Amino acid sequence: MKTQGYSIELFGIIQGVGFRPFVYHLACEMGLHGYVQNCYDRVVIYLEVRHKSQIENFLDTLLKTMPPHAYVSSYHITPSKESIYKESIPPGFEIRESQSQSTLSPCFLPPDMRLCEECLKDMRTKGRFYQYAFTTCTYCGARYSIINALPYDRIHTTMRNFPLCKDCQSDYSTASNRRFHAQPTSCLSCAIRLYRIDKNGTFKPESATDDILLIQEIAQVIKAGKIVAIKGVGGFNLIVDASNKQALSTLRQRKNRPKKPFALMFKDIAQIESLVKLYECEKQALLSPQAPIVLCERHFQKGGVLDEESLALIAPRLHTLGVILPYNGIMSLLFDYLDKPIVFTSANLASEPIITKTDELVEKLYTLNPIADVILSYNRSISHGVDDSIVRFMAGAMRPLRLARGYAPLYLPQKGIKAGLVMGVGAQQKSNLCFIDSSNQACISPYIGDLQSVDSIKRYDEVSAFFRGLYKQDIALIVHDLHPQYISTQKAQDLAEQNTHLYALSHHKAHFYAILAEHKGLDEPGLGIIWDGTGLGEDACIWGGECFLYQPGASLEQQMQRIYHFDYFTLLGGESGIKDIGKLALSMMWHYDVFCEELFHFSSLEMQVLQNAYKSGVYKQTSSLGRIIDGAAYILGLLQTQSYEGESGALLESYALQDMQEHQEEGDCIEPYGFEMQNGVIIFKDILLGLLQERAKPKRAARRFLESLAYIALSLAKASPQALQTQHTLRVYFSGGVFQNKFLCDKIQDLFTKECIPFYMHQVLPCNDANISFGQAVFGARNFKAQV
Repeated sequence: MKTQGYSIELFGIIQGVGFRPFVYHLACEMGLHGYVQNCYDRVVIYLEVRHKSQIENFLDTLLKTMPPHAYVSSYHITPSKESIYKESIPPGFEIRESQSQSTLSPCFLPPDMRLCEECLKDMRTKGRFYQYAFTTCTYCGARYSIINALPYDRIHTTMRNFPLCKDCQSDYSTASNRRFHAQPTSCLSCAIRLYRIDKNGTFKPESATDDILLIQEIAQVIKAGKIVAIKGVGGFNLIVDASNKQALSTLRQRKNRPKKPFALMFKDIAQIESLVKLYECEKQALLSPQAPIVLCERHFQKGGVLDEESLALIAPRLHTLGVILPYNGIMSLLFDYLDKPIVFTSANLASEPIITKTDELVEKLYTLNPIADVILSYNRSISHGVDDSIVRFMAGAMRPLRLARGYAPLYLPQKGIKAGLVMGVGAQQKSNLCFIDSSNQACISPYIGDLQSVDSIKRYDEVSAFFRGLYKQDIALIVHDLHPQYISTQKAQDLAEQNTHLYALSHHKAHFYAILAEHKGLDEPGLGIIWDGTGLGEDACIWGGECFLYQPGASLEQQMQRIYHFDYFTLLGGESGIKDIGKLALSMMWHYDVFCEELFHFSSLEMQVLQNAYKSGVYKQTSSLGRIIDGAAYILGLLQTQSYEGESGALLESYALQDMQEHQEEGDCIEPYGFEMQNGVIIFKDILLGLLQERAKPKRAARRFLESLAYIALSLAKASPQALQTQHTLRVYFSGGVFQNKFLCDKIQDLFTKECIPFYMHQVLPCNDANISFGQAVFGARNFKAQV
């Protein structure tokens, strides 16, 4: 019987995740003949079969049993006109050499993954991988961070400079081996080499088998209280012994980081549980292939692996700890020689991205700004800097706060796409990029950071150039923020070419489009509660306490209408002065003709200058709830100035939780502060008065304040025009950085669940400005035709 050839083109995250070896094994098990091949933006499977049902059975099995990190977004089956083989029955199945031929389809990049248990066993077993820090296989290790180009082959990664030894070549070529076609594989015979830099210069052991001695030495340096910079998967990290108080203080002083909390890396789950309440979903996240930092709640029980004095230096005045487990070979081996947790923080200067190059680290953090005492590096380059991801359990689900290593690049399927290639350039803070093309796939880059330094802007340009280069088509539309001074806005204008159109979308509408698209809510009406710290509004004021009504099918101007916002007050000191939160409290009081003289520490002259500036109208008006939160923290005496973004909200949450724990017998019976909603404005004068009256009870006041915000959200859901007219409550969506507050989110969940109101918070994307680029791209892709 004659055979019929079929070409199957598959798209998705199928390069760098063990997909081709999986296809090979499946085809051989099913007795099929043909080949599998990586192409630039897809994987091609060619099969010759006697019956078409064999193709259907093969695809059904493939899609149900493919590797855990693989994701197939779409596929196409094309019958061949004639056999590619001379004989009627082709000779077996093979993995063919990759091709660089491209379609216009999106390119899917695999994220970096935690070291798997099998590789950890190999590192503990005598042999080629014994104590070898860069042990990896088809299912784990570096991916995105080492990719220079597609298709994903060793020659297109930073492994190209490490030829396979005879044994590794055998593993790579043997179908039954776990390292079959594993591009990053290497062993002690063809090793990536560690080396140390300190005051005595650079030292590299003669043999790769002796590299473990460097890790042992680094462990002793850490125990001695020194600060060590270690090159990880996506960049360098600064590390100190978390039990050494002098080392902790020195790190804060050298890094100029007085209060912002540090993340902690632990040896195992048992150590973590000695300090925090660890729920099952948090444990699963820590042990997952993504291996993020998990923000957990402390339990304050005695006998923990760290004492209270150390913890006060690690996370000052907070009830949470960011915890992580070792996820690469270096850190796993290091903990063979450490008994205590370590501080694990990105090696960078303030407002700069994580450092990826050794010479840059030496210059910035060893020579010019001596932060690190010793450096441990290796001789494989990092192609793309990647920070650690951060997640938190809030309102009944794990929710990302930073989308980076392990989770990004992220791909989200879309529908209703009208435009060609659309690019969302993101915001000023927590920047990233998003691309959507006619294949209905959104590609979101990993976290880049705040665009506040030359180096962070340079990193943004590098990421932008790399992702734009993956698409073999021109950008039809770039959507950017309204703010003309945002670097991302300026970059959009720089990128616009003759056939590229620009569209400015307001910051908070981008947030709303992001949460709508994430929960597939773009085809029905919805209410968006968008609360954050800043963002230029359509009236040239600084928004941040908004409520929108979304009505699909309406005109572009009427599709998303602002129906409520927090009362405007003057942003005294301007956008650049928001760390001085006393000015915000003062402005709110003047706005409502309320004053408490003993609250402020300004001199008479300073007060007069501020009053003149307030009356002059030189500063913008704001509806930002983030700034109201800052003012509340000042009024309650929690802070005088804010040393890091979100500090006010974090302290209010900690104080509120303490009150709840101290008064458990009262349950949920606590009266929120009053507020009014008139003519689309949320008047918060009574909240302000309540805070002033309860200043002597800051824990209770913080709790009542946050609960009041949850009740405002509930009132908005009930007061929306469509809900009032139809007596049917709309789906309510929450986005914006304010919803990083667990206490607030948990209270909203409680209230909305009791009222049977459907509500949606981010579960795939962060609620903060890291979702802006996605919202921008979704808006553009759905609302503009391809001929824009």
